[in-house]
Amino acid sequence: MHGFTPIVVSNVTVTVTVAPAPIIATMQLLHSSSSTQGLGAMYRVNNARLQQRVNSVSKAVTCRVRARAANVPEIYQEGIDPEVTAFQEHQKTAARPSPAEYGRTLMTLARSCVLSTVSSHPSSSGFPFGSVVEFAVDSEGRPLLATSTLSPHTADLQADGRCSITVTAPGFKSLQDARFTLTGTAKQLSDMDRPAAREVYLAKYPEAFYVDFGDFRWFRMEDTKGGRYVGGFGRVASVTEEDYKAAQPDPVASFAPHVCGHMNGEVSHIKDMQDMVKHYVGLTVQDAKLLDIDRLGINLQCNRDGKSFKLRLPFIRSAEDRKELKEVLVEMTKAARQALGSS
Repeated sequence: MHGFTPIVVSNVTVTVTVAPAPIIATMQLLHSSSSTQGLGAMYRVNNARLQQRVNSVSKAVTCRVRARAANVPEIYQEGIDPEVTAFQEHQKTAARPSPAEYGRTLMTLARSCVLSTVSSHPSSSGFPFGSVVEFAVDSEGRPLLATSTLSPHTADLQADGRCSITVTAPGFKSLQDARFTLTGTAKQLSDMDRPAAREVYLAKYPEAFYVDFGDFRWFRMEDTKGGRYVGGFGRVASVTEEDYKAAQPDPVASFAPHVCGHMNGEVSHIKDMQDMVKHYVGLTVQDAKLLDIDRLGINLQCNRDGKSFKLRLPFIRSAEDRKELKEVLVEMTKAARQALGSS
């Protein structure tokens, strides 16, 4: 009966069609010297032409397997792209702000937040209650809130100051974008502390005249317990109270959206980004869009072979202001163009 029989040649298993059954038995015996004596009598084949056919099949298979194996690099046999492997290793050590710095920056940039309080309302007493509110932060990163007594969260904070504030990165669209949650206890400010808080708040919201209405109360989160930073899929870190207080907002984050918009709006700049990714990271991409910029580098959304992913491109040196940011971008662009022969 005809069938498919696996043969092991030079540690490579292949399948050939062999018929009839006596040929299969003979080939098995020929490839196993330890079995020849014990099973030879059972499968004795006297036909010389049959023996010759078996030998020719074995030699042909061996030659074909060796020829094909020699032309295929080992790394591709395992399905690994060397550029992707190098990229993954690069990203593990790519310079970026600490989670605490990211947290302080997001708290400074955010125009609104989700304030979660412990509900004091009889219908939901003790349960978490979320509200979207505006806030500001002082020089120490402490959130400042101006809330009306008409809002249930004001009564919540007066009864139990434990709360959390969650903010998202500018332009937040999906779970791959950054967010930060700060937890602590909010305390109502005294008459002495209100003027300073009001000044900070109105510097961020100049048209918030309503904070002077008689029903508004001022709160400040003072007893912080630390926070939680999520930079996207697989990038999660706890932030201690000490690290949060010691961190400073990123110096270029406030004008980064303008730079990103300019770079993403020019085809030539997009090509420059692709060249920089290739030169400094070693990865070939078909598209590169700036997401945000900080003093240590750029976060990009890239496309490669139909797959979209985030990529970190570190600067060759830190940029502490607008002038330094422009200089480092120009220098990196020129270096990438020269290295890749781009015009």
